[in-house]
Amino acid sequence: MSDQTYLGVAASPHRADPLPRFANDWISAWLQFDGGTGLLHIGAGPREWVLEPVDPSALGAAVVPGTQIEGQFNPDLKIALIPGSHVVAGSSFFRLRA
Repeated sequence: MSDQTYLGVAASPHRADPLPRFANDWISAWLQFDGGTGLLHIGAGPREWVLEPVDPSALGAAVVPGTQIEGQFNPDLKIALIPGSHVVAGSSFFRLRA
């Protein structure tokens, strides 16, 4: 199975903190990066989260501060997915912390 790919990344038994493998782990959400506080605001339905990106400079490159965009969020793993941001930020996945 190590020769299979998932989301364009080769699967590896040595990779720490692999990304989840099931679509139902992700929810559609709006994302808004606050450049002043460095926090990412996330909303999906009635739920909202305010989390700190592990790498705020990468997230700042992917999202114009103050602009609300659509993306995906995994609340259990605290990972945001911003499709296409790999072009400007080097990755489409952003780890977050409380």
